Amino acid sequence: MKKIFCCSILVFTFSSMVIAQKLDTAKIRANGPVLKNADISARLITTVTDIKVYDQPNYKGRSGNFTIVNGKLTAPFPIRNVSFTVPNGKIVYIKKCDIEFPYETAYTASQGKVDLTGICGIRSDDLSGITVQFNGISTVIHNNDCRRVFGDIKIKVFELAPGDGAQSFMNSSAGTHFRGPDVYTFLPFRNASASTTPPYGNYVHNANPSVPTVTTIVSGSGGVGEALGTFRVGASALREGRVSILVTSNLGSAHKTCDLCDDFSSNVRMSAPATESVPLNKPYSGGRIVDASHNRVVLGPYHAHGSRDGFAVTASGGTDKDFRVHLTVTGL
Repeated sequence: MKKIFCCSILVFTFSSMVIAQKLDTAKIRANGPVLKNADISARLITTVTDIKVYDQPNYKGRSGNFTIVNGKLTAPFPIRNVSFTVPNGKIVYIKKCDIEFPYETAYTASQGKVDLTGICGIRSDDLSGITVQFNGISTVIHNNDCRRVFGDIKIKVFELAPGDGAQSFMNSSAGTHFRGPDVYTFLPFRNASASTTPPYGNYVHNANPSVPTVTTIVSGSGGVGEALGTFRVGASALREGRVSILVTSNLGSAHKTCDLCDDFSSNVRMSAPATESVPLNKPYSGGRIVDASHNRVVLGPYHAHGSRDGFAVTASGGTDKDFRVHLTVTGL
């Protein structure tokens, strides 16, 4: 009993000494730094160096960088009327979240005046490029009237952002002269009607008895288009299959079965434009792929229908034709 009692006294005394002893903070610091609030905040801030922004147009005034603070993009100053520089050899994507569906705009050059309000992301990629070459249009040709193709072909290139898939259309580069309503649209073909007669031999190929493999590049389209459209794209986006070409075709032609036939039609046309999206360096639709080893693209067939001009009985059933668009993509 005495031994148990003595042990209890010793335990109580030791516990009291531990409680009464002050903590040696110097020893604690030696085992690891004590973080202050400022140190913790600094570790949660990341500087975004993809662009340098100026608080005035034309790269004047204060300059600074965006930062990411606790996961949120933060501007160094008000950014409604500012300018920014893009590093050489880079393409910069600025994401806006001021509408229902976020979207990105790609920049390959510095911007002397821009409104950056509402942006929620900045990223960059190494600058690369692709060229879309127009090889022409194929259709069944009975006589020269069938070569009188009209309508238009519009081509755009877009990228998908990694992760969330935000879409951005890519600028066409210097050298693409024949453009649509904006710098994103390459117009390889536009002809008002079958009554106009540019040199059809450059771009209309005979699809009878089979769809041709077109290896020639249209060197000029007699004023109805341009042969080449070059687009700036991101190198990793191209490599990872996030770049696609978007082709909208709306075509028609004249028709005559033979030189002496009475089934002439001047207006065999598609009922509505058709749009196809073709990813690059990525399998799609039946295992097809457009890459460096398979860089020729055939789009269609696009069905067209029309009625004869006049009242010839032999053409009373109308006329049906198919059109295909032939392209080559380089830079893959």
